[in-house]
Amino acid sequence: MKKYSRKIPLDNLKLLLARSGNQCAFSDCSHPIFDDDNLFVAQLCHIEAVSPKGQRYNPNKTNREINSIDNLLFLCYRHHKVTDNVDLYTVEKLKKIKANHELRFKEHSYDYPKEVLTNLVLEIENFWTQVDQLHSEHIVPELAVPIDSKKDILALITETQEYLGHLGEVNSVLMNECKRTHFEYVCLAMPNLITRLSIAIDQIEIKYLEEQILKKPDSEELMNKLKKVRKEFENIAKHAGLAD
Repeated sequence: MKKYSRKIPLDNLKLLLARSGNQCAFSDCSHPIFDDDNLFVAQLCHIEAVSPKGQRYNPNKTNREINSIDNLLFLCYRHHKVTDNVDLYTVEKLKKIKANHELRFKEHSYDYPKEVLTNLVLEIENFWTQVDQLHSEHIVPELAVPIDSKKDILALITETQEYLGHLGEVNSVLMNECKRTHFEYVCLAMPNLITRLSIAIDQIEIKYLEEQILKKPDSEELMNKLKKVRKEFENIAKHAGLAD
């Protein structure tokens, strides 16, 4: 089951703020994002929702894509509610609203005070604190799926790769037991799904490391890690194939 994440990278927030002009992105709305006391008085909104309960949810989007700057904009409460009308405010229309708004401030970015970013970081931290609290109050504690809100992206990637390995082991058992009755599922569909998932996760890891090395070009640890996973992926690009 997909885990829905609202964890937005700090650099995405910085850039989004810089492009916002401290104003609601809705056309002709001058409602501020932060008031004169640096109080957050708007809402950070997703164009395509994080979970199926939200507006314009796209099941094909990864959590990384959902929380990318291309899918985020600041709106005042009123216009956030207005855009809940998904028939009128489609993904395309909201992206156009976002693009038109950010174009106004491309050359003259809003110079936000440090308190602004601090407040946003606090909001994110509060969300994960709430997740931890809700998880501790799980309705069936002995069956609760483990959630470690402190894990970073690389740790989550490693964990996912381990789960894929276990899934491969399960499928090996199924191949021995069920290949005669469900050959296409256990010998073709499942192995191909595992392969596709593995490659997608590897790509996410490489792209994440590339982003990090741009921020920390002197990091020998990041560079060595990037070289290693790139080399492995080059081999995958040339030799990985689907079962047929």
